Amino acid sequence: MLIIIIILIFLFLINKKKREWTLPLGLGIISSYAITYVLKFVIARPRPFEITMNFLFHLVDYSFPSAHAAAAFAALPVLNKTYPKLKWLWILSVSFVAFSRIYIQVHYLSDVVAGAFIGYFVSAFMIKLKHRKWKLTGLR
Repeated sequence: MLIIIIILIFLFLINKKKREWTLPLGLGIISSYAITYVLKFVIARPRPFEITMNFLFHLVDYSFPSAHAAAAFAALPVLNKTYPKLKWLWILSVSFVAFSRIYIQVHYLSDVVAGAFIGYFVSAFMIKLKHRKWKLTGLR
């Protein structure tokens, strides 16, 4: 997932017309991760299927909410804004990420739904902040 995010941000940086969306994209993803990990520690819900190979990070290996779903859905508003013709591709892609978390039994449905809401609304808030900045500075 991290590699996909890095590639996505890199593609936004090299495209001059899309470069202005790099900050909302990055901040949306990072903020979503931060919120989900704070909630993971607060709620401390065990995963549906205990993974024994994750011995290094066992202390932070809680289920609720899904950070993968949050990161995927955090990219969705920016992708829809910058590439609206590919809207259904983005929706299918992030839905696949969310469904895969349930399919491989590392999250409950509620974990994924909560992560998706967190990611989407944090990123939508970043877009709103960007538009507010444009109004204040007279840009676009």
